[in-house]
Parts: sequence; C-alpha cells; structure tokens
Amino acid sequence: MLSWLWAGLRSLLRRPLVAVSLIATLPNGELVLIQRQDDGGWSLPGGLIDRGETVAQAAARELREETGLSLVSIERCVGIYSAPDRDPRLHSVCISLAVTVAGNLQVGDRHEVRAIASFPLDQLPTGPYSHDHDRQIQDYQSGAVVIA
Repeated sequence: MLSWLWAGLRSLLRRPLVAVSLIATLPNGELVLIQRQDDGGWSLPGGLIDRGETVAQAAARELREETGLSLVSIERCVGIYSAPDRDPRLHSVCISLAVTVAGNLQVGDRHEVRAIASFPLDQLPTGPYSHDHDRQIQDYQSGAVVIA
C-alpha cells in the first residue's frame, strides 16, 4: 500500500505547480512591487494557488498576505508563463493578472517580503527582478496577452 502512495506522490511532484502573479495598480496609477527576502530582487506580489482556491481567490489572498492591499477588480489576464526555468526553486506555471487594488501598503509575510513600494510606470526599478517578472511587466505595458 505504501509503495502505491509513494509512487503517486512522486508522480505529483514531477508536475508543475500553478501560481498567480499580480500586476497591481493603485488608484493613483502606481504599480506595487515587493522586494523578496530570498534573493533581494523586486517581484510582483503572488504565489501558489492553494487546493480548493480559484485563481481569483488566490490572487486576493496572496495580495492581502504580502502587501496588506485589497483586490478591487481583475482587469485582464496578461499571460500564462510556463518556462521550466522561470523560477529557480521549482517548475511552476504562472498566471499573470492585471488587477486594481486599494488600501495601504503594509509588509505582511516578513519571511517572504523584505520591503514593499509603489512606483509610477515610468520610474520602475531597473532590477534585478525575481523569476520572469520583468517580462510580465513589459508584456503588461505593451498590452500583450502572452502564452509563454
């Protein structure tokens, strides 16, 4: 019985995990970025979708946990990013969403987030960015919907 269970677990662990990243815009038009603890890079808020969650529920939860902000609306899907090397920790498929948010910036999960800030689109940090988040921001700015 245990060998069957272990074989099933190994099979599941070989598959990519599904995550969401949020291109979060405040009412003043500024984009919200977090600075990660693990690599110090700038990043979009987001994370893995939990069992039993929809993409929208995960987006709202991750936003609240990492930034203290509330999800007002999902504006559009920017893209789905699936390159096996996009995240050095694991293979994940990331659904990138442009969202409108409200509230006050507040670091939530201090194990993951070093700092949080908002920037006008023409004054974004030059990097480094974690994962492929610089590409996601570029795709957002170009208006593209990307499957990569």
